[in-house]
Amino acid sequence: MPPIETVDQEQPQVQDRVQDKLQDTKQPVKYTVAAYNEDTILTGKRLLVVFIAILMSLLLIALDQTILATALPRIASDFGSFSLQGWVASAFVLSQTVFILFFGQVMRIFSAKHMLLINIFIFEAGSLVCALSANVNQLIAGRTISGASAAGIYVSMIQIIAQVTRLEDRPRLFGVFGAVFGLSSVIGPLIGGGFTDHVSWRWCFYVNLPIGGLSFFLVALLLKSSIPLGADPSKRSKRDLWNQAKKLDLVGAVLIAGACFVFAAATSVSFIAWEIFLREGAMVPLRIFKSRSIYAIVFYCFLSRFSFLLFAYYIPIFYQAVRHQSATASGVALLPFLLGTVLSVISAGQLVGVFGYYWPFCVASPIFLAIGSGLLYTLSPSTSAATLIGFQILCGVGIGLGLQNSILAIQVEFQDAPALISQATSITTFGQFLGGTIGLGVAEPVFASELAKNLLKYAPNAPTAIVEESPIAIWTDLPADLIPGVVLAYCQSLKIAFVVGVPIAILGLIAALFIKNVKIEKTKIKTPRVDEKATPADTADPEISQA
Repeated sequence: MPPIETVDQEQPQVQDRVQDKLQDTKQPVKYTVAAYNEDTILTGKRLLVVFIAILMSLLLIALDQTILATALPRIASDFGSFSLQGWVASAFVLSQTVFILFFGQVMRIFSAKHMLLINIFIFEAGSLVCALSANVNQLIAGRTISGASAAGIYVSMIQIIAQVTRLEDRPRLFGVFGAVFGLSSVIGPLIGGGFTDHVSWRWCFYVNLPIGGLSFFLVALLLKSSIPLGADPSKRSKRDLWNQAKKLDLVGAVLIAGACFVFAAATSVSFIAWEIFLREGAMVPLRIFKSRSIYAIVFYCFLSRFSFLLFAYYIPIFYQAVRHQSATASGVALLPFLLGTVLSVISAGQLVGVFGYYWPFCVASPIFLAIGSGLLYTLSPSTSAATLIGFQILCGVGIGLGLQNSILAIQVEFQDAPALISQATSITTFGQFLGGTIGLGVAEPVFASELAKNLLKYAPNAPTAIVEESPIAIWTDLPADLIPGVVLAYCQSLKIAFVVGVPIAILGLIAALFIKNVKIEKTKIKTPRVDEKATPADTADPEISQA
């Protein structure tokens, strides 16, 4: 068990030079609240109102990530593109991954509130493109637009939380974040299945329009705009902002996009070389990587997202193909997994808020995941419903315990450098989204390859075109004597996809062991007397005051 480091937030040490001095003298690392000005910290009713506005934005992107889980087979059938259904899901996650680092840099320049509003608007435009798409290529394009703006929404929300809350409040708030995400994951497949079975899958995208409109209104009305953390208040004119914007690392953004989409090896090397060349002006400042824990946290987030999307997309396929359930029913059948995730996220957040330790939950999470994934490998067409529910709950708990605590860990790690929080968080989120992208990208060919092999073994006479059209078509379009063999082929293939979670969990446990074990102490924020007047030195950034 790593040695415990205590978080002391009473001293306003907010610059990297302070941390360097502390480390040089081998004193314990001390962290402060994220904001350099206590006036930005909200509590009580004011925090509640602002937090509700932010949660509406989270609902918007969280719902969009799982609403297609039960609709994808029908979409693939309507467009006659079963082989491209993975891209409908991956395009959203992949574009999030590409833009997350870019928005982390943007948040050092522009107001998080304004960036949140802009990205909500773009997200709505992407949803409309998806709803009106005439072919699968248009649908993938719309998902790409929505995914890019979802990256901006997510980074903006995390930045706003860092600006307006105390560190000891964040475990509970992030627990609520995880709960909303999880509940959206619960209702997403149900809504998607209901629309697909009774109206049209296009309503999976139309539903974003009123949600996004309400989110935009609440954020614009209730959230106060503030300058980015660590920004110089004297350099906020339009000319200053334009000069800063011209220094954005656009070359790095293009290179990371190439690394994610096409020439991965070549562009990845080019991206790393370019970021080293730019140093502090880079999209990913090198200072961030001086932290020991950053590597473990990013890898941990990568693995968490990998496993979550793996189960969220393939469990419904199991119920549709093996259990002959509709899109709506398969969404209901996914509830144990999603509820296990939600309840464990909430419980972990509350417990961390009470006791101050998040590291034990990061360690326990992959242990549960390994057990649940291994048990899913034992599935057969005759496995009882109760057994399936139990296995799903174990997998959900195995993901939920560490899901939000890894985000908290990165904020704790950079509390003494508030200007870097947005970029450090974006790197962590980049790891999450990359995990989701690679997770679906790895699982899809593995599943397809296993299915082709098992069809030859268990149902060699089954027409491939019908079998690959959609899982639902197995029960409606095949002769009765071929169905048992095809069902068994699907079951055996899905087991291989599920068992991928075991090595992922083992790697997650190893990563967790390298995350710092920090105890978060209560913040003592000074409340000035009525007759006290603030001086410029009281509210200015220490580095700026000495300039």
